[in-house]
Formats: sequence, structure tokens, C-alpha cells
Amino acid sequence: MQTITVTGHRPNRLNNAYDLLHPVNIKMGRVMREFILNQAGYNKETNAFTGETPVRLVSGMALGADTVWAMVALKLKREFPGVFELECAIPCANHSSRWKSEDQKRYQMILDNADVVTHVSKQPYKGWLMQKRNEYMVDISPTVFAIWNGVENGGTYNCVQYAQKKERTIYRFFPLEDETWELYQEGRITSS
Repeated sequence: MQTITVTGHRPNRLNNAYDLLHPVNIKMGRVMREFILNQAGYNKETNAFTGETPVRLVSGMALGADTVWAMVALKLKREFPGVFELECAIPCANHSSRWKSEDQKRYQMILDNADVVTHVSKQPYKGWLMQKRNEYMVDISPTVFAIWNGVENGGTYNCVQYAQKKERTIYRFFPLEDETWELYQEGRITSS
């Protein structure tokens, strides 16, 4: 099984894209879909996959990039049954408790439709549990898709640093720019 995880910013660092239909989220979702299909070896002409399947897509279930990734994963599961799986990595017991009602409903819908729900911790929210969740996701995923603005602080940066330390292949995309590139592979930085 191939496993790919996402790390990424929350809406406040994505042009305040709190609405899933915000243009930044639409663009991010399109790029995520293309990336996932490419990683799975999808051939559009034959509508077949040459890569290893199933492909497990792991989301840390935060608002922002994680939610968009999970929604893309659910759509791919419907389009290509048996090819994609969604794993939700929950960092703490009350992860979504402070969110808006609409976001909590979406969160629950995603969990209800996931193939695997992993509770990294059942403790109540503590900031360091977000990093433990990120470490879990990187530990099980050889490939990391980072929705990252390149700023060297915050949870996404910490996750990218951990993934580099673990020598994971990291692809970086930031939807306010127009490029996706491989950031790190096999112990070497390939671009910045």
C-alpha cells in the first residue's frame, strides 16, 4: 500500500479561506487531486492505475489544507472505488470542539466516511499533541504533500522539518503561488 500524508496551513494563512468554496481552496483541491492521481500512476487515456494500490491518504483533520485533502480523498474514493482510502489522524479528544457548527458537522461527516480513524491521543487539547499527530503521519507516510508558505515557523514548518529528518519525499505547494515542486528527497534538498 502506498501512503501519502498532507501537512498544511490553516485558513488564516491561506488568504482567510474559511469557506470550502473559496478560490484558494478550489485551486488547492485541484492541485491536490492532480498530485494524488499522479502519485497513484493514473493514466487518463485508459482510466487505469499503474501505481501500487490502494493508496492511503492521511489527513490530520485540522481546518484548512487538511480538510481540503480529506474532501479530495472522499471524492476520489467515490470516483475510483478500491483505489483510495482515507485515514484521519485525530490529535486529541476534543479536536473540533471550538470550531463553528458547520465545520464540526463536516468534520464528523469526514470521520464517518473514513476508512481508518486513528486517535493519536485521547487527551484533551494541548498544543504539543498537534506535533505528535504530525509525527505519526510522517512516520507512516513515505511521501508528504506540504501546503506551506515557506515561512520557518509554525506547525507546518515543524512537520516539514520532521519529514526531512525522517528522509521523506516532500512536495511543496502554496496556493497563493503557482508552482508545485519536490522539496526534499532521499536525504537531500532538491529545491527551496
